[in-house]
Amino acid sequence: MSQYSLTALRPIDPTSENTEHAHSPAGGDMLLLERFQNGEDAAFVELFDRHHQRLFIYCLKMVGEREQAEDLTQELWERVLRLRASPQKILNPVGFFLKIARNLSINHLKARRHHVPLTSLPEGLHPAEREGGRSELEERILTSLELLSFEHREVLILNIYCGYRMEEIAVMLGKSPEAIWKRASRARTQLRRMVTKG
Repeated sequence: MSQYSLTALRPIDPTSENTEHAHSPAGGDMLLLERFQNGEDAAFVELFDRHHQRLFIYCLKMVGEREQAEDLTQELWERVLRLRASPQKILNPVGFFLKIARNLSINHLKARRHHVPLTSLPEGLHPAEREGGRSELEERILTSLELLSFEHREVLILNIYCGYRMEEIAVMLGKSPEAIWKRASRARTQLRRMVTKG
C-alpha cells in the first residue's frame, strides 16, 4: 500500500460544537486563569471544559493506559488548582498545561521502565473508530506511531488526535511554526515508511 491518509484517524472534528473553544485565543485562557487565581471558581470550570478532553487524549496516547491517563490528568488539574495558593502570571496557559502533562507522562513512562503500546484507546472514543472498529491500515499506523521518537510522536498526537493546528502546537511548545512543520513533516515521512514497509 503506497498511499494512506493520517487525517482518516483524526478523532476530533474541528468544526464540531464539542470543540468550539478549542482554538480560542490564548489571551482568553490567560484571563480565565487569572480570574481563577483571583477566586473565581467558574473560570476554572471553563478552562477545564475547554482543555480537559484533549489533555486526557494526549496523556492516553503517551502512556497507553486509560486509567493511568485519568490519574495523570487529575494530577495535572490538581496542580493547576494549587496555583490559587501561590498565584503566578502565565502567558500561555495551554502550553503550561501541556508541559505538566508531558512531564507527568515522561515520569510515568520512566517509572514503568517499559513501553506500553499506544493502541489501547477505549472503544468509541474516536469518531473514526465508532463504526466497524479500526481498519488494518489504522492498526498499522497506530503500531508504527509508538516506534517514533517522543518528539515526533508528540507532534502527531497533538495534531492528529488532539486536533491542534501546527501554529497552536508551536506556541504550546515554544517553537517556531517552521520548526514544528519540519518536525511534523519528518514524523509523517518516518511513519509513512514504517506503514508501507509493513
